[in-house]
Amino acid sequence: MLAMAVGVALIGWYAASRVERETKARQGTAGETAAVLSDGVLYEATAGDPALVVAKDVGSGKELWRAELGALTAQPTLTVSEELIEVEIAGTPWMTLDRESGEPVE
Repeated sequence: MLAMAVGVALIGWYAASRVERETKARQGTAGETAAVLSDGVLYEATAGDPALVVAKDVGSGKELWRAELGALTAQPTLTVSEELIEVEIAGTPWMTLDRESGEPVE
């Protein structure tokens, strides 16, 4: 019974630490760059004046596009889907960008 309880606790600890690592990789923390790697493209979001989202080809290091978000003090988070990039500030939708061009989508 004790072994089973320890096993359940270890599984819970492992799952929590994995979620924390994935969240940090996706969101970053204040003062850092939030980054998402998808299909060979690295999407990075930074706070500041201006706040930016930059797409870079991982193989060549070439910048594909850059989008300004305005002046932001809070760290933006990114969610990448097949065609869009959702930018959120403190959990609030801020802007949707076209994944290929970086142009805002309404």
